[in-house]
Amino acid sequence: MFITNLDDLSCIYNSADEKTNIVENFYNPVLSEAKLYYRSSGFFSSSILIEYIQGLDKFVSNKGRMKLLISPKLSFDDVVALSSASQGISLVKANIKELFESYRLFGEQSDLSAKILFKLIQEGILEVKIVQPRNELGMFHEKVSIFIDEADNLVVTNGSNNESSTAVNFNIESFSVFRSWFEGQEKFCEAYLSRFDKSWNGQINNYNVLNIYEAVSEEVFNLYESDRSIEEMFQSLRELRRKKNGKLADADQIPINEEHNSYHALNFKPYDFQIKAANSWLSKRRGIISFATGTGKTKTAILCIQSLLLNGYDRPFVIVVPDKTLLNQWSDELTPYGLNTICCYSEEPGWERRLKDFIDIIEFDDPEALFIITTTSTFRSNRFQRQLSKLKNNFIFLADECHRLGTEQLLKILPDVEYRLGLSATPDIYMDEAKTKKLFSYFGGKIAEFSLMEAINDGFLVSYDYYPIEVSLTDEEMCKYKELTHKVIRMIGSSDESTFSNLPHEVQMILFKRSRILYGASNKITKLSNLLETLKNESHMLVYCGVTSPADDDLINEETGKMGISQLEKVNDLLHSKSIVAAQYTQEEDLLERKKNIEQFKKGFISTLVAIKCLDEGVDIPEISTGIIMASSGNPREFIQRRGRLLRKSEGKDKAVIYDMIVVGEDESYQGINRTEMKRVYEFAKVANNWDELNVKYHSEFEMIDLEMENKNG
Repeated sequence: MFITNLDDLSCIYNSADEKTNIVENFYNPVLSEAKLYYRSSGFFSSSILIEYIQGLDKFVSNKGRMKLLISPKLSFDDVVALSSASQGISLVKANIKELFESYRLFGEQSDLSAKILFKLIQEGILEVKIVQPRNELGMFHEKVSIFIDEADNLVVTNGSNNESSTAVNFNIESFSVFRSWFEGQEKFCEAYLSRFDKSWNGQINNYNVLNIYEAVSEEVFNLYESDRSIEEMFQSLRELRRKKNGKLADADQIPINEEHNSYHALNFKPYDFQIKAANSWLSKRRGIISFATGTGKTKTAILCIQSLLLNGYDRPFVIVVPDKTLLNQWSDELTPYGLNTICCYSEEPGWERRLKDFIDIIEFDDPEALFIITTTSTFRSNRFQRQLSKLKNNFIFLADECHRLGTEQLLKILPDVEYRLGLSATPDIYMDEAKTKKLFSYFGGKIAEFSLMEAINDGFLVSYDYYPIEVSLTDEEMCKYKELTHKVIRMIGSSDESTFSNLPHEVQMILFKRSRILYGASNKITKLSNLLETLKNESHMLVYCGVTSPADDDLINEETGKMGISQLEKVNDLLHSKSIVAAQYTQEEDLLERKKNIEQFKKGFISTLVAIKCLDEGVDIPEISTGIIMASSGNPREFIQRRGRLLRKSEGKDKAVIYDMIVVGEDESYQGINRTEMKRVYEFAKVANNWDELNVKYHSEFEMIDLEMENKNG
């Protein structure tokens, strides 16, 4: 049988046509009848062998021969570098080497198809050459296929599709088909064949053509050495193909377990609870992973990301984080994997131009895994949203500390994408059930949890001792506190503050002022002075201060930490007076100064860090072993995050110690204050090493809290 017998071939194939399977309806039947297959492609992946398995198997058994002319998969930065680099060849070789090395990491099918690829080259069935730009801003981007049968009949295609699994399965691609035995098409076929021959022989202006053995070392090829025959490997690949059914991203189709090949690509070994969480998300494609602070939410997210990548899923990833500190941590986490990242935030010049360039490349070429990391403030900006809209919701959305998206403005612009992953130890929106419901609805609710008690008991976090330090208000402070309370009652009556976000703005302002009286109670400095006498020789201490400047007009903006540093100044002065070497970690310091302070702290040159809010989320300083909480709101997220900072494991650290300044009193005026403060004490105490001692001291208060919780839960 000859190619000329395939009368049902179409003139144009388009992957957008749901009724047409390009591999089944074109490649497999044409390859089955061809003796020669020439292909020039901007990008080639051995994963395409998985798609062409039926036709290629027959092609090989018919003693067919292939010539493949490809371009290295260069990032935009690589292409720009080539325009001025004298090391173009070495850069290309490095990219091709990386391409071949990576095949073995992409799961069993890809590893096996790469071994087939090597065997085809080894046995002379396949010849591969690489086209390298010679100091030019550009790349070899031709996409032509030529099939020749025993009678020298030609089928030629020219179109947008690269030689990759993604191109034939996921991209919207099209190509035209020319047949030499059709009147008027012979000259097109001959012209394409002549053009391919010239390219193959290196007759391309401004480009070099390298033999595969010039670009890939024998050491790399040895990774794919196999004693099995091509026929045996094709049979194994067919069996794997049947099992997986060619589909992607169901939990039973992306197994993560201790035998999974993907472990070789990770720079950490995931724990069982992380594997379970990742599989749950991969199955549902949505969900919030709620692990205790310090138990590896980021690592679990990377496990999810990598599982998609290793199975050919190459849509862009958009990662939203609260601030630039977490943004840089995410960038650092992804760097070892050699992934393309763009950091988008105000202090990164040119981010918009760079993002636009990458998105433009995605629009005309096979997408390369791209990670767009941005802060919430940049994410909601028009500049970012304008670029993001070009992706048409065809990306994976990941939000670290996802509770920070629970505002009216952000909830309205969350993207309508298929894959959504939220990370947070405390995903509930404080005192706002409606926004919590919206956030959970968007992400699909919590799909995995790992509590603090589990983390401590299983040895992922250190245990801790907890010591509440009782502080009373001065008469002046209590008088001011009562005055503000009466103002609130006059404005809203005795309404429950659980609907805080719905309260009038003026009432919110008053409540913030009132809270700051507790944060900045002057007796706390006296208590701290006494405590430091016993701790002044300790290292790796952290002191959390509160926002305590009632004179500021911008009282509601607690996120910035720029106002209210009076308590911070007093603490710094006190530490200095006791010759304790300390440094600030607040929004007032730039990123470089913060990094320097952390490094000095980790090395022991600075014994104490003094912070306001910016250590609450994401910052990883496991060396901290002693924490002094000068001020904490009633928001459980705040004190849960702060506790989590202290419990991370570090060499030589067997436990942490937490001192908590609590404002309490026996006078009736303290009734509401006591209730708020004791809820935090109870939360800390119930997991502490010294629970028994604390339960004796605060037994009646803890019983009351238990009773309230039982009534609330019904």
